[in-house]
Amino acid sequence: MNTKHIDSFAIISKDSDLIAAKSAINIAKKFMRSGFTVKLISPLISKNFDTVSISDNLIDSNIKCIITVGGDGTILKTVRLIKSQIPILGINFGGRGILTELIPAEISKAIEKIKHGQVFFDRRKRIKLFLNSNKSVSALNEVYIERYKKLRSSYFEIYLDSHKLKQKMDGLIISTPTGSTGHAFSLGSSILNENLSALMLTPIAPISRIPPFALPLMNISVIPNDDAYVVVDGQVEFQIKAHDKISIKKHNSDAVFLRFNNSPIRQLNKFGF
Repeated sequence: MNTKHIDSFAIISKDSDLIAAKSAINIAKKFMRSGFTVKLISPLISKNFDTVSISDNLIDSNIKCIITVGGDGTILKTVRLIKSQIPILGINFGGRGILTELIPAEISKAIEKIKHGQVFFDRRKRIKLFLNSNKSVSALNEVYIERYKKLRSSYFEIYLDSHKLKQKMDGLIISTPTGSTGHAFSLGSSILNENLSALMLTPIAPISRIPPFALPLMNISVIPNDDAYVVVDGQVEFQIKAHDKISIKKHNSDAVFLRFNNSPIRQLNKFGF
């Protein structure tokens, strides 16, 4: 995408947060006063702006960038629901905000950089989960699989392409480089550089103490021998039956973020390094 043509935005805010919604509308006004076309993404609404739906093809609405006002959860939801590969500019309105790019106080400077094309595009690999080939869900962070029965550990058969690994454990996490700073990291796994085309597989309480390990971005299948929970990006949950097959494949499109520097260690920087 040509940076010179980022002249229209759609803004979405954190769910059920009235303060974030008010901030988002103020940000929309600031961008509009700077000469940009701005629309709101429902349920965000204001009489001063047209409203579109996240389920629309936003490219047809001439949207060149989506601004999220919230935290990483708002970004994860937006990436999962949008139909088009539109860059996202995350404005942190809450916690650590690993995926966000700026805070509200930095918006004026950001607007000037956008006007002068002083931006970069950060492309992040995604994965897609398939349950018995019927249901599919996109993930930017991770797929978390956990035993349903709490009184005993389960066996999980893991297929890395055609190679089988069978382990008794409480579950496992399959994370992208973006997701390696999330739930997997809290369980002692390593951080993957965000530019890698790789996955991190993190066992949860394995009986044989198999460590977390990185592997190329490849097809992975998991078959639990008991009922299990599957959680995608901490936001979408399924309960599956014993011996159901969970397939994870590379997504056919990346998530794209609008950035103001092209640091190769952005995620480490967010942790204060």
